[in-house]
Amino acid sequence: MKNLFLCLVISMFSLTTMVSGQEVEISIDHPPRVNAGEEFTVSVTISKGSLTDYSRFSQDLPLGLSATNVSSPNADFSFDNQRIRIIWLKMPESNQITISYKVMVDPRLKGSFVLGGVFAYVVENDRKFLNFDKNELITIVPNPSVDPALVVDIRDFKGGEAAPVAARSGEVFAMAVRQKPELLNNGGYLVRLLVNNPSGSKYAKIEETIPFGYMFEEVNSNQGIVSHAASTVKFIWMKLPQTTEFEVVYRLVPKQNEPQGDMIIDGMLTYTAGNDNKIVEIKEMDVYIQEMSQSQKRNLLAMGTVPTRSTRSTANETKQPETVTPRQPVVSTSVAGSASGKMIMNTRVLDYGTGAYYRVQLSANRNPVDAVTYYRDAGLDKEVLVEQHEGYYKYTVGPFSTYQQAVSYKNKIDGLAEIDGSFVVAYRDGRRVPAGSVW
Repeated sequence: MKNLFLCLVISMFSLTTMVSGQEVEISIDHPPRVNAGEEFTVSVTISKGSLTDYSRFSQDLPLGLSATNVSSPNADFSFDNQRIRIIWLKMPESNQITISYKVMVDPRLKGSFVLGGVFAYVVENDRKFLNFDKNELITIVPNPSVDPALVVDIRDFKGGEAAPVAARSGEVFAMAVRQKPELLNNGGYLVRLLVNNPSGSKYAKIEETIPFGYMFEEVNSNQGIVSHAASTVKFIWMKLPQTTEFEVVYRLVPKQNEPQGDMIIDGMLTYTAGNDNKIVEIKEMDVYIQEMSQSQKRNLLAMGTVPTRSTRSTANETKQPETVTPRQPVVSTSVAGSASGKMIMNTRVLDYGTGAYYRVQLSANRNPVDAVTYYRDAGLDKEVLVEQHEGYYKYTVGPFSTYQQAVSYKNKIDGLAEIDGSFVVAYRDGRRVPAGSVW
């Protein structure tokens, strides 16, 4: 009888563990070997079951590793004090979510490490935590360009300035390369710079002179301070990124009702070497930097070597027609709640106007996204506009003259797969106000 009772208890415990474990499952994918001085990609798949509310993924990285976001649907990604944090205020509707990010390895490292983490979530106002095991070893292959005397095991690494590599010790082909500006569908241009991080420099500055008739939009300053006035754009770093190379990306958008000059950009990189200031020209090349591996980027800067597959003629052979008709300027209306002439990430900015009206908010993100493309592909039949409010980029559709109209449209779009948790917001004379206080 005792044995029978014990078996029954064990069976009940096993069943409880299995059922509770079905709510959330996590798997992590990464290469078993990585190269010092290069990046590798980590993918995390979360089977979230019925979770819909606040959730958080966190992961601590050893010193010598740094992370940048690749894909974190509907979430806010951050990396600070060696910790990755990915936070959802509202979980996507799909049962399975895949997030990915790149991890940069300091060129001085060797040895092995493991990646674990914690997923925190809320079920019926009860916070739960799921730890996933650190059981898959990642081995770092030492960088042959680094003096073996400077190579440190990752378990003993204390941080500090990155070691110079052989390719950077002498003359280099370029300290900064500008990819030939890429024409966008809206008539604007995407400008991408690859910078050879000046080791030991106290600060660095990039100054670019852009054509007349274009508005500047920051895309990725790599933690630089950005300023722009008239035809000049500046990026300044008082503390340079912890990578041997880094990228800077910005967008040029045509101004309404103004002629646009030829897409000719002149730029200079300023940095310090000892007590001296060095100023070098940014070289423009017909390449695709985003398609290059870390070693290919290093070779481009060191020797001007361009991999065949990254040249514009082969990489974009079927993408761009020989002639492109520029987008005609859109004349802004004065209707409250309509689009202004400004754009952020291909999404027009909300013109608040005057008067009272309603809109339906779709999402709020810490970083801007191309909401026009995303929601058009999702099946939305109204233009999505963006506004910056309380530290977030908020995306809405409308306007609607009555609350009932806004609620009716909200109910209509909530059936779309990519839209979950939309709600009605109210405006009066350029300010958000409680929905019940508009009239």
